[in-house]
Amino acid sequence: MFDSRHYVPILKWKRAEQGALKALEEKHKKHITPLIQFVMPRNKPDEQLADIIKRFESQLTEASAKLIEVWGCSPIFVDVSLLYSTALKAKALDVISREGHKLGGYFIPVIHLNDDGQIKKAALAIAKETQKGLCLRLICSNFSNVNELNQNITNLLSKGLGEKNIDLLVDIKETENDGGKYAKYINLSQNIPGLLKWRTFTFASGSFPSDMSGCKIDQENLLPRIDWNSWVEHIGKRLQRKPTFSDYTIQHPIYIETTQFFPPTTSIKYALKNDWLIMKGEKQKYDKYLASAALLVNDSRFYGENFCYGDKYIAEKAKHFALYIKNPAIKGTGSTETWLTAGINHHLSLVAHQVSILT
Repeated sequence: MFDSRHYVPILKWKRAEQGALKALEEKHKKHITPLIQFVMPRNKPDEQLADIIKRFESQLTEASAKLIEVWGCSPIFVDVSLLYSTALKAKALDVISREGHKLGGYFIPVIHLNDDGQIKKAALAIAKETQKGLCLRLICSNFSNVNELNQNITNLLSKGLGEKNIDLLVDIKETENDGGKYAKYINLSQNIPGLLKWRTFTFASGSFPSDMSGCKIDQENLLPRIDWNSWVEHIGKRLQRKPTFSDYTIQHPIYIETTQFFPPTTSIKYALKNDWLIMKGEKQKYDKYLASAALLVNDSRFYGENFCYGDKYIAEKAKHFALYIKNPAIKGTGSTETWLTAGINHHLSLVAHQVSILT
């Protein structure tokens, strides 16, 4: 399907991420295959767990149509590992994938080696029936015992689906500041049996912080894109197989569900070539978005309003700043969701551009 000059962003299935994907231009989209992680909906007041699950199940069929509305019929990975129970994971994977196939989508179910047999059985059945294959997502703990890892892979392949029909994704989650963890696991991944036979080979990690506490207000905050810089460093080395790049965009790789209940700072998170520029605001001070946008568009590192949807949004808000200062009643600062959409869209577009120009 793709080689190392491609990009696999890992995204939660939420409105901001949906908007970011939908707004991608074709010149960037063609270099991307997203991995979508479904999460449980935010609970309503006094709603019980059983009610949340029931509400989520009622939305499964329409989720397939929404995926196609957002992404079209290009390949997309579907991951249900963050859902609450084995039964719900198996049902969600089955319904979303099958309904998507009926609608003309190209949905590839994602499994983990340690998944319950019910989930693996559902994914394998879908892969064989739709002939779209599946994705095997390995994590750090899978490499603690090499013999066990090899045996588990052999067992999976014995179910009737060969490497040529499976996308291999190694996901180490958080990186370390010195890139040591990245180096360790990218080297270990080179010893996976039959590495050259798998349909694709992707290496994922994330280095965006869990919060903005380490950044200062009204100062330039540059955070190194350790995930990207480490990947660039290693694909320049002699590897048995160069991996495709994968990250968590401008979000922390570990999903902490409780954080969705707390208002974030009004910060612009802007990807540069090798760093993220963080323009930190204060919680619920939405005018700070406009002030930061006005500064960013006059920075030589701004990619320009024609680069992508996210940059156009930033430029429009920067122009609105002068009007807002004169009369805040006109509103138009944007919301946490719209700014996250813009930031993710810019990040996706930039990485797609970066991988496309690699030599």
